[in-house]
Amino acid sequence: MRTQKILIRTLFIFLSLTFISCSTTKLLKENENLLVKNSVTIDKKNSITTDELNGYIQQRPNKKFLGVFRFNTWLYLKTEKGKESGFNKWINKVVGKNPVILDTNIANNSAEQIKMYLNNKGYFHSEVYKSVDIRRKKAKVIYFVNLFEPYKIKKISYQVDDRKLLHLLDEGKKKSLIEIGNIYDAYTLDDERTRITKFFKNEGYYYFTKEYITYEVDSAFKNHQLDIELEIKNVRISSDENEGEYTEREHRRYYFDKFFIFPDYKTLHQDSLVTDTIFFQPKLNEKFLNSEPYNFICHDKLRIKPQVITRSVFINSDNYYNLKDVDETYKGLSELRLYKFVNIQFQSREGDSLLNKKKDGILDTYIQLRRFPVQSYSIEAEGTNSAGDPGLAANFIYQNKNIFQGAEIFNLKLRGAAEMQSRFGESSETSFLFFNTFETGIEASLYIPKFLIPVKPERFSKYFQPKTNLNIGYNYQNRPDYRRHITNVSFGYDWKESETKRHILFPAEINLVKIFPDTASDFWYNVENSKDQRLKNQYTDHLIPGLKYSFIFNNQRTTRTGHFIYFNPIFESAGNLIKLIDNIVGAPKTEDGYHTLFNIQYAQYVRLNFDFRYYRVLIHDQTMVYRLYAGAGIPYGNSTVLPFEKVFYAGGANGMRGWEIRSLGPGAYKDTSSVEFEKNGDIQIEANIEYRFPIYKIFKGAIFTDVGNIWLNKKSDELPGGEFIFNKFITQMAIDAGLGLRLDFSFFIFRIDAAIQVGDPSKKDNKYWVNLGKLSLPDVLWNFGIGYPF
Repeated sequence: MRTQKILIRTLFIFLSLTFISCSTTKLLKENENLLVKNSVTIDKKNSITTDELNGYIQQRPNKKFLGVFRFNTWLYLKTEKGKESGFNKWINKVVGKNPVILDTNIANNSAEQIKMYLNNKGYFHSEVYKSVDIRRKKAKVIYFVNLFEPYKIKKISYQVDDRKLLHLLDEGKKKSLIEIGNIYDAYTLDDERTRITKFFKNEGYYYFTKEYITYEVDSAFKNHQLDIELEIKNVRISSDENEGEYTEREHRRYYFDKFFIFPDYKTLHQDSLVTDTIFFQPKLNEKFLNSEPYNFICHDKLRIKPQVITRSVFINSDNYYNLKDVDETYKGLSELRLYKFVNIQFQSREGDSLLNKKKDGILDTYIQLRRFPVQSYSIEAEGTNSAGDPGLAANFIYQNKNIFQGAEIFNLKLRGAAEMQSRFGESSETSFLFFNTFETGIEASLYIPKFLIPVKPERFSKYFQPKTNLNIGYNYQNRPDYRRHITNVSFGYDWKESETKRHILFPAEINLVKIFPDTASDFWYNVENSKDQRLKNQYTDHLIPGLKYSFIFNNQRTTRTGHFIYFNPIFESAGNLIKLIDNIVGAPKTEDGYHTLFNIQYAQYVRLNFDFRYYRVLIHDQTMVYRLYAGAGIPYGNSTVLPFEKVFYAGGANGMRGWEIRSLGPGAYKDTSSVEFEKNGDIQIEANIEYRFPIYKIFKGAIFTDVGNIWLNKKSDELPGGEFIFNKFITQMAIDAGLGLRLDFSFFIFRIDAAIQVGDPSKKDNKYWVNLGKLSLPDVLWNFGIGYPF
C-alpha cells in the first residue's frame, strides 16, 4: 500500500513538471525558440577540455529550478500574457526570468570566440562550426571543434638593452613559466609578463610595469614550431623642446629612505590640523635594519607604543623597494585589529649625486592609519535548543582595543541563560516562569600581538606575526539534578610559519569542574549505581592540567586552480608534569590509588586527532568537498577513562547528520535501556563527501553522504560491541545521506540539511541496511546551522 502511494505521488509530480515544461514553449511567439542546451564536441583528446570552451559561449539557457524545470521562465511568460495586476507585475519582475531565445548571430559569434581562444592556446587554424537542433520550439546548439596539431615552442630568446635587468632576468629564469617544447599559450605568456614584473618590483624597480615587456612570435615553420623573443624596453622620456621626440634611459631602482607614519590620520582635513612629530628609532635586529628614525605625525597625544606599529612594518630604509614587503606591511598593520583604514603611499625623489653614486631613486614612505573606536560594547539575545529543550540566553560583550597601549585587545563577556529541561523520572518542575535550568558565566581574554616571553621581540622574524592569548572563564550551571562550577584558564601562542602554515601552542590549559549533586533525585541514583565509569566521570569533580599543539595547513590563497587542501592535526596531553613531580616527592594517593591536586583527581592522557579536507572546484560555482576526520585518546597513569570534555562523539549538524548529536555508537552497541545518556568513545573515524551547487541567486544546494562511528579503546561490559577491533571496524561504520539547502547572504550562510540513516551498525540480524522503501517523513533528521559543516 505504501509503495503504491509513493508511485502515485511520483507520477503526479512527473506529470505536473511535464505540463509546466511543455506549456512554457507554447507561451512563446511564433518565430521564437527557447534555448535549452549548449554542448561542445571535440574530435580529438588533448589538453583542451569542453569545460573551458563552454566559458566562451555567450548565450546560455535559463537555469532550472532544483535542476529539474525552468519554473522562473514559465512564471515570467505566464504573467507577461496574463491579466495586468500588481501581483502579476511583482511576480514577473522579481520571481520571473526572461526566457533566453535562440539568436543565431550570437551563436556564430560564440563560435568565433572559441576559435580565437584555440589560437591563443596554440591550436592555430582549428575549425569551429555549429549545428542547431530545433524540436517543439526548443533549441539545442552543438559546437563542433576540429582541432589541428598545436604549435610548440622551439626557441626562446631575450632582447634586453638594460644590463642590470638582463642580469636579474638570468637569475630568475629558473622560475619561468614558458619552456622549450611546451605548447604555445598566449595566456601563459601574459602570466610570464606578470611574474617578471612582480620579480623586478621585488628587486627595487618601483615604476616597472608589464607594458615594458613585449613578445615577437615567429611561426614561419611548416613543422608546427615557433620562436619567441621576449623584449624589455627602456624607459622613454618625451622631449620638452621638440614635440614627438624622446630619449631613452635604463630603468631605475628605488630604495626606501624616510618614513612618515600618521597614527590618527584624518582623511578630509589632515592638512589643516596642527601636528607634532615624534622621532622613534627602534632596536635593530639582523634582518630588519632601519638607519632612519620613524617620523610619527600626530595631532594629539600618541596613544600607542611606537614599536608596536614599527614591528608590523616590513619595509626598511636603505633597502630597495620590495613589493612583497609592502604587502606584508598591509597585512601586519591590519592584523593589529586596531585600524579600519590602512594606506601606504610613496613619493619618489632624486638622490644626492655625491652620496648616491649608483644614481638610484629614493622613496619616502607615508603610512596613513585610521583607528577603530577604542572601547565598544554589544548586547546579544539568542534562542537555544539543547537536545530538544528550549531556552533563552543573553550576552553582554565589552571590548577594549589597545588597553595597555600595545595593541592589546581585551574582551569581557557576561552570559546568562535559562532553559526548560526535561527531568529524568519526574515531571519537569519550573522555578521561574517556564524554566528550571539556569546558567551564568563570565569570560575574559587578552590578545597581545607579540610573544609574551622573556626574549626580546627583535630576535623573532616579523614574518612570524606572533601573538599571545590569555583566557580565563567561569561558568555556573544550576540544573534540576545537580549544580556545576566550571573554571577554565589557558595561555598560549599563535604564529605563522608561511602563507600556508600556522602554529598554535597552548603550554598551559587548566579545566576545573566541581559538581554538587541532588542526591535525592532519580537521575543521580542511576548515575551512582551505574557501572559505566565514563558516565560517572561526567558527573564527578575532575581537573585537567594539560597542553595542546595545533598545526594548520591551508593553501586556499596560493592555488591557481581553485582547488585547495585544509589539514589540521591537534596533539594534547595532560597530567604528565604533575604526575612526575608527585612521583619524585612521593605525594600521597587516595584510597583508590590516585594522586590529587587541590584535593581533586587530575586527568592524565594523550590525545591526537586530525581533520583533512580537499576542496575541488568544478564548473559554474560547483564544488566537491572531501573530508576525513580521525582521532584517538589514551588515558593512563592517574586516569582510567578520558575526561568528558576530551571524549569523541558522533552525530549532529557538522558530522554524521543522520543521527542527533552524541547519539551514535560506540561501535555496534545498541542502547536498550530506558535511560538516555550521551554516547562517547576513545576513538573516532569519519568521512564525508558533499557536492555543492547553485540553485537560484542566494539559494544553494548540496547532496552529501557521511560515514563514520566512535569506539572504545577496550572492551566494556556496560557497552557490549563498543570496542575497536581492527578487522571489524569497517563493518561498524554508520552511513547516512541527504540533501541540503543553504541561503548564502555573503556575510553569513544559513544551512538546512535533511538526512536519513542508510546503514545502522547497532541493528542486529543482518538488518544493517535501512529499508528505504519504508521510510517516512518522521525518519528524516533536520539539521540547522550557520555556515558550512566543513
